[in-house]
Amino acid sequence: MSRVVTVVGTMLILAAMASSATLVSAQLLPEVVITCEDDAEIDSGSSSRSAIIECTVENPSMFSEQVTIQVEAGELDSASPETITINAGESIDFDVVLRSDEAEEPGEMEVNITATVNQVNGLPYPLGPSDSEEVIITIIEYMYCESTIGQGGGTFDGGDEISISAAINCNSNKEGEVSYQVHLIKKNMGSSSWPNGFENIDGNCDVNVEVGNTGENCNFRIGTPDSLDSDWDGCIVIIEVGDIRPNSCPNSDKVEIKVKKKSTSLGIELGGNESIIEQLGLTEEQLPVIGGIIGIIFVVFGGLIYYRRKGREYE
Repeated sequence: MSRVVTVVGTMLILAAMASSATLVSAQLLPEVVITCEDDAEIDSGSSSRSAIIECTVENPSMFSEQVTIQVEAGELDSASPETITINAGESIDFDVVLRSDEAEEPGEMEVNITATVNQVNGLPYPLGPSDSEEVIITIIEYMYCESTIGQGGGTFDGGDEISISAAINCNSNKEGEVSYQVHLIKKNMGSSSWPNGFENIDGNCDVNVEVGNTGENCNFRIGTPDSLDSDWDGCIVIIEVGDIRPNSCPNSDKVEIKVKKKSTSLGIELGGNESIIEQLGLTEEQLPVIGGIIGIIFVVFGGLIYYRRKGREYE
């Protein structure tokens, strides 16, 4: 009986020792664990065109480890630490910066970030363990366009045709189309409506947008009404179709115009609010003097005609 007890006890002791040896051997082996954010976005139309991925690399072993960081990002440029030294049982945070080209095609891209142990306690450790994280980067679709109105403006007569040009510049990572329209705004009216009697002769201007930078000119022609009750003062702007029409003239990127109502050959405008006397620049005080002068002129001319006829009779 005592012999059986001795054998069983010996077996239990050996099992415990084997279990302890397994735990110790696991702690002695180098190991690395890396975790990163799952995904990120890049707006390749912005000034930075980049995204930052936050990662953590952990050393669960009982030794100091040096690990190399490798980033596989396909067409994206990447920047990250080449190596990181981590004390036993500690972890270190680091960033991976990803940058796209200006016209990077929209969609999703896979980025693989790998940490590999290459030194243990300052000694080379060939074929060290590694760990990887996969991150999904989404390239955002964008199309940015702006218009710059050309030279022009000035004063026109009613019935004249006004020509205006604008340069359209677009930056995009996809092909598409954008339309622009000419818009008239009357000064101090607070209305976004197109003024009565004016005509957008050629309609809107369609611009085909290519990947990258696109530049194109848009030309607009505006017909003015033959008859106006008064002079029309305002400005011309170019806006993208679908944008809210402004109801007042902006401080910049506009052309100021004035359309004058038609006048008689003497420069007298008909149908206006001002009387003919006011348009001639006369005052009520000047009227009697001018009337007297006109009367004297008629008397003088009448006398000359009378004496001339008398002279012919004597002959």
